[in-house]
Amino acid sequence: MDLKKEKKRYDLVVCVGPQHLEIAKVAISQISRFFHSKRIYVITHNSHFEEFKSLNQRTEFVLVNENELFDQFNFQSVADFLKQRINNGDRAGWYFQQFLKMEISKIIQSDYYLIWDADTIPLKPIDFFDKEERALIHKSEENHNPYFETLEHILGLKKTVNYSFISEHFMVQTKLMQNMLLEISKKAGDQVWPYYVLENIATKDMALSGFSEYETYGNFLNSTYPDDFRLRTSPSELLNTTRNGSMILGTLPNTKDLDFLEVLGLHYATFEIWQDINPKQIKANKRRVALFFFLEKIPLIRSLNKLIIKNFRKTYSLPQPPY
Repeated sequence: MDLKKEKKRYDLVVCVGPQHLEIAKVAISQISRFFHSKRIYVITHNSHFEEFKSLNQRTEFVLVNENELFDQFNFQSVADFLKQRINNGDRAGWYFQQFLKMEISKIIQSDYYLIWDADTIPLKPIDFFDKEERALIHKSEENHNPYFETLEHILGLKKTVNYSFISEHFMVQTKLMQNMLLEISKKAGDQVWPYYVLENIATKDMALSGFSEYETYGNFLNSTYPDDFRLRTSPSELLNTTRNGSMILGTLPNTKDLDFLEVLGLHYATFEIWQDINPKQIKANKRRVALFFFLEKIPLIRSLNKLIIKNFRKTYSLPQPPY
């Protein structure tokens, strides 16, 4: 039996900026290996297309030009708006990639699509639906008030839950995202809907973080179809993750690095380029990884590997595997 065909299928979306080209290629290879998506949509600048065409994928692959997804809106549109409003366009890419992950719902062919961060690498298979085919949500504890101020301005919604929808991924119901954009577009009138969102971000918040696509969609989902998703609660559903991949093994892990992170019980690891990394510590960690796999070949002293694992978990505050 082909177990992959038995799983609920969905499309997958990765938005890739120039700073994430190399890590994204690793992430996409792992996504293709472990996940059950029908297609992988890579949204990026067309100058980066060649970087991804050479990838040998098991999954249908679709390259989307980030500056052609909207009819009358692109990266420069965001940059110009920010420069005019706050005289600083540095956050243009950060806002633009959120709009892209929402707008792509209009061309997605599946009932669901999984948004996946380009710097996050899966390490094993993950189920994104429960037995009743409800989307599983990996909650967090963030509570950034400007997100909800913008949410109330653009959709008239307040925060509807006591947790955060922000994660490194989100399983989106395609039609519901389309419906949400339709509501925003009605209020936007003749202008492209992202302009309406940008206009409703408080000036004091615009230079940092004034909008979240995850919090916006998540609270819209909870206010309209709360029975269509469920939080991960049981031990078999909980995800063991870290955002400190770069601190542990550098910004571009190799195959052995990823194998070791999986041994630590992680479902995925994020490799953020902005983290303050210590090259000497990373070299030391890679030596310990090599030692771990060397010891695995020697049954009499293999038990020493438990100490290596324990040390990594303690040093980087990695949670114990949920099961």
